[in-house]
Amino acid sequence: ASTTIAEYLLPQVLGEFKARFPGVAPRLLVANSEAVQARIAERTLDLGFIEGDSHLPSLATDVCCDDELQVVCAPTHPLAKANAVTPKSLTEHAYISREPGSGTREVIDHYLQKAGVPPDSLQVVMELGSPEAIKGLVATGLGFAIMSRASVSKETRLRQLVRIPLTPPLTRHLSVVYAKERFHSLLVNGFVQFAKERFAAMQDREAAGAEA
Repeated sequence: ASTTIAEYLLPQVLGEFKARFPGVAPRLLVANSEAVQARIAERTLDLGFIEGDSHLPSLATDVCCDDELQVVCAPTHPLAKANAVTPKSLTEHAYISREPGSGTREVIDHYLQKAGVPPDSLQVVMELGSPEAIKGLVATGLGFAIMSRASVSKETRLRQLVRIPLTPPLTRHLSVVYAKERFHSLLVNGFVQFAKERFAAMQDREAAGAEA
């Protein structure tokens, strides 16, 4: 699974699945979306969970649910008091980015390009492959990041970080990918269905909490 899904969504899903089927021993490899797709294409893994869609013709993609990305910054950051942030205004502040090959970065770059803002016009001060590391740097006030709303729910509740919606909103698909020609067991297919249902329920709860 890609890092955001592996760190913030899959642990709960895997725990619930293991409790229901104690004889199952899951193994989870964490990498960015590009690396996950490569391993699936090599057929060294059964399934991959990524942000966005696969671009490899040998892989099939099923959307699990949608996820919103928002601007994340320290409470003292100039953006923290905004109700919403436009893509153009992001160029005025230091930016902490995900690494090349990240599904999150690919989605963000596409969003900026569609809004007429070249991704290289952002003031990138650092590129990191870990959402946890990004949150730690953002909390110091070094710059802002664009992250999954689900990945910073704890920090925003504790008021360590502030999240601000982008306008227009930035949403992406969370998807499961697998080799088109590969047969999957009832166990694997059952886990995929279970994960889809749990992801959707978790996102619904997160959205309801944000509205409250």
